[in-house]
Order: sequence, then structure tokens, then C-alpha cells
Amino acid sequence: MIIINTTKVFIQTEPKITMAPNQEVRIKHIASVFSTDSKKENEIMELKVHHMPHNKINDVIPALKIINVIHKYDQNIDLRLIGNTEILVNIQKEKDERTIFTIIKTILVCFILFLGAGLAIINFHADVNMGESLQIVYHMLTGEENHKPLILLIPYSLGIGAGMSVFFNHIFQKKWKKEPSPLEMEMFLYEKNMDDFILDSTKHN
Repeated sequence: MIIINTTKVFIQTEPKITMAPNQEVRIKHIASVFSTDSKKENEIMELKVHHMPHNKINDVIPALKIINVIHKYDQNIDLRLIGNTEILVNIQKEKDERTIFTIIKTILVCFILFLGAGLAIINFHADVNMGESLQIVYHMLTGEENHKPLILLIPYSLGIGAGMSVFFNHIFQKKWKKEPSPLEMEMFLYEKNMDDFILDSTKHN
């Protein structure tokens, strides 16, 4: 009777990684490995799985490829795969750092956003006739007519900025709450949907 000793190996794959063109992808780049045999664990982590192309922006590595590589290395491994069945690889080329150009772009984007936000607030206040509303509130509180109730206009204007800062949870370096801000949630959902789209489109190309 032949007894075959098998080694249990647990592989937890990453959903997304970033690599350089023409780079060799090893298991340690795309997954975490755990085994009771530390020697085999280190050897498995160094196994080559994939070679990054130089003419693509994204690539997909199926988990079956990892299983195939490990079984070629040792067929007596009891492999347990945890995580994604496909790994999205973002192939990123080295970019030249152009500090001045980056600063100019940042200033331009900030200016456009500031202008757009300002126009949106102005149009909103024009639609709801906020100026007249504040005049009515001032008359109700004081009994006097005032076409420019600065005592209400100034706190209201400051309150808009303060309210938005608190709403997006970025007014202080240390957040009041550990929960993500609405902007962070929207960015997370956008990136997740984008990754799913890229993964699906890359597989069929």
C-alpha cells in the first residue's frame, strides 16, 4: 500500500494588481500563500505564472493558470484557492515626472471645478429666489424692511462652505467618523464598476 503525503497549500488571490510591461509575474505578485511546509511556501511564491505584454494596457490572469503552474511544480499538493477566479492586471508604464505641467493641470482643473460649483450655486439661488426669501425672514424676525440683510447673508454664505466640508468629512486631517465620506463611496463604486468592465472587455479581446 502506497501512502502519498500531500501538503495543504492555501492561495488567496488579489482582485487587481499593477505591473510593468515585459515583467515576469510570480505568484507572490498576485496572491498570498500559506502552507504548513514553509520551504514549499517560499518556492511556490517564486513560481512564474505570466509574462506581461508590452503592447497592452490591461491583462487578465485566470486562477486556473495558478493551479496549473503549482501542479506542474508538485502534483502532491492539496491546493485550496480563496478569492477571485480572475486577476485584473493594470500594465503601467513609467511616466516622466513633469512637475510644472502637473501643477498647471491641477490649477486649471481646480479653477474649472470652482467656476462650475459657483455657477451651480448661483443658478440654484436664482431659481428659488433666495435673496427675497432672506428678506422675508429678516422682516419676520425684526419687523423691518432690508433689501440687503447682511446679518443673514454672511452667515448663510459661510454656512454653505462649512456644511459642504463637514458633509464630505474632509475639513480636518483626522476625521470625526471612521465611516467613508459620500465622495469616497462614489469613487469606490466607480472604480469597482470600471474594474469589472475592464475585466470583462479584456477577457473577450
